[in-house]
Amino acid sequence: MAAMFIIPVWVMTRSDTDEKTIAVIEDGTEMFKGKIPGAKYLKFEYLENVNLQEIKGNFGELGYYGILHISPKVTYLPNAIQIFSHKQPPLDITEHISNAIEKEIERLKLLTYDIEYLDEILKEIDTDVKIQTIKISDTGEEKETSTGIAMGLAYISGILIYMLTFIFGAQVMRGVIEEKTSRIVEIIISSIKPFQLMMGKIIGIALVGLTQFFFWILITFIIISIAKSVLIPDIKAITEQPLTENILSSSPVGQTQVSEIQ
Repeated sequence: MAAMFIIPVWVMTRSDTDEKTIAVIEDGTEMFKGKIPGAKYLKFEYLENVNLQEIKGNFGELGYYGILHISPKVTYLPNAIQIFSHKQPPLDITEHISNAIEKEIERLKLLTYDIEYLDEILKEIDTDVKIQTIKISDTGEEKETSTGIAMGLAYISGILIYMLTFIFGAQVMRGVIEEKTSRIVEIIISSIKPFQLMMGKIIGIALVGLTQFFFWILITFIIISIAKSVLIPDIKAITEQPLTENILSSSPVGQTQVSEIQ
């Protein structure tokens, strides 16, 4: 049961180690040439003077994972970018491409305002914020929590309850069918009432299921607690660091350049 919680998380976070090369084709412009950075297992090759319709038929034979087609209308039409591939592209690839193109379009639009030292200012103000949720108990003890994990556990628990109800209900039904087929039920009914027989089956299998479910919960809690202590770092030391140390660790945003602009 613990594997049902840990393995899906491991699979989702596991990176694809197959190297992928995506051919980039722009229509009549080189606006994004070299602006989409590659990743560890992802490369972009910009093609010039290539017909999209011709390469769509044999890009796999040329060693490309897919074709990224960028239309010059992308500056005002969000759906002007297309990816052609034989397999469904992973979500991280499409987000990587869209984020890179969005940043470049934003940079080009800001350049039209003729702001001096714009690139340096954008690099300095680029900030990544991550919110840590910490639950404080009645005794004042602080414990890190995760809304996503809580929602995932609730969703999986609901599925497990449905599956267990279905499985143990099927066991009761299968037992009744076997007893009727072998005519054992006729002998049993001669000594007890049918209601008592059915209740005995339901209560017996229910107690077996509850006992099994209890041990599953206990073992799952132990395994997840061990995995959490190993995989998730201690948050207390991070939260005790002065806030100003994180915010003011770098120099002011282009102080001399901004003063010149003013």
